[in-house]
Amino acid sequence: MSPALTGAPTATRLRRVVTRLMKVMRRDTDAELSPSLLSALATLEDHGAQRISSLAAAESVDPSVATRVVSSLEERRYVERRDDPDDRRACVVALTAKGHRTLERLGTEQAATLAARLERLGARDVRAIEAALPALERLIED
Repeated sequence: MSPALTGAPTATRLRRVVTRLMKVMRRDTDAELSPSLLSALATLEDHGAQRISSLAAAESVDPSVATRVVSSLEERRYVERRDDPDDRRACVVALTAKGHRTLERLGTEQAATLAARLERLGARDVRAIEAALPALERLIED
């Protein structure tokens, strides 16, 4: 049997678990932002200030969608537009202090949600999850 066929059931289970886990974390935290807005904020935090076109590419969305996302975040004062130091005709989008604080707070709340759920598991299950983390981290590498 090919690896693609043997991996399909695992991929399906993993997708379901990750999707449901994200729903639990969103439900159990005060996430006043949609998943797409949170994702854009996280990208800006991880990769720094960038042009909207770069953000669109990183988020795998059309630049017009990224423009709307940035406008929504800007209205809420989570991001601000600044002159691009490499090209004064362009601008970059950067997190504001409020954006940083919000991501930090949500991260803390989500970690607490996960910690509470991990505490309900047995030590063997927790060790299995810990052992799987390096492989899961490799899955999300670019």
